[in-house]
Amino acid sequence: MPRAHSRGTALFACNSTTWGTMQALVDASRRKESVLVAGLDPVPSRFPEELQALPEDEATRKFCLGILEAVEPYVAAVKLQAAFFERLGPVGMGIYGDLIGAATDLGLPTVADVKRGDIGPVAAAYAEAHLGVYGATCVTVNPYMGEDAVLPFLDEARKQGGGVFVLVATSNPSSREVQEPTDPPLFEIIAGLVVRLGRFAGDYPDAGAVVGATRPRIGSRVRELMPEALFLSPGYGAQGGGASGVRPLLDRRSGGVLVNSSRSILYAYERSASGYKEAARDAASKAQQELRLSGARL
Repeated sequence: MPRAHSRGTALFACNSTTWGTMQALVDASRRKESVLVAGLDPVPSRFPEELQALPEDEATRKFCLGILEAVEPYVAAVKLQAAFFERLGPVGMGIYGDLIGAATDLGLPTVADVKRGDIGPVAAAYAEAHLGVYGATCVTVNPYMGEDAVLPFLDEARKQGGGVFVLVATSNPSSREVQEPTDPPLFEIIAGLVVRLGRFAGDYPDAGAVVGATRPRIGSRVRELMPEALFLSPGYGAQGGGASGVRPLLDRRSGGVLVNSSRSILYAYERSASGYKEAARDAASKAQQELRLSGARL
């Protein structure tokens, strides 16, 4: 049955049967011959001059829709960082929902990057909001409170035909202070949790892992622990991660990794004489080719 979603002031239907757990990401990746995910992290102060005179909400909508249109041929999916829309208030969340709808119309699965980490009815409400009401394909989850913080998201994902990416080994530098020094390291414990909770629904389990491209040594170890999981790998581009950091994350078939790039695509125009759409298109095309040459594929 179609699901009804409220996005902005509009109410429309989204047929959940067109998306199937993590397989939606896999199918889009194979169709595009790309493992690249474009991150939408809109910062109005960095928008091009022609958008600066507009109200922030209007500028954000126009900027993100322009980026979506520009990168669509080169990316397997889109990751929306919810915080940048939440800061705009109710109108921002309307834009967030509209962008998920626009991406879906373009054939692009969406990852709601919300990193929620609560339990019980609260976690279930977060899951229903982002996977049910807004209609994202997948969501990111913080597992610090254990499986109680993950299961409600998986339960909702299984109802809606989506998936969950659990934070395992993140790309930020200070993550090492928490994720590595214990015995066994926390990232290994979380990797085991994700493997235990995931169920196969297509080529990969519906519980995947966030593993940064900036930590190839740790990423290689996570791959040993999670040989069949799908990774979402941030840190490519502006955070210093490159193709060499992606290779250790690949599974035995040179697959299993989707690579996110946000600022390097969104603000490519700052390093270019082109307009923001053209520069984003060029940056996405270049990243797609670099990752293809690295051997990464799904």
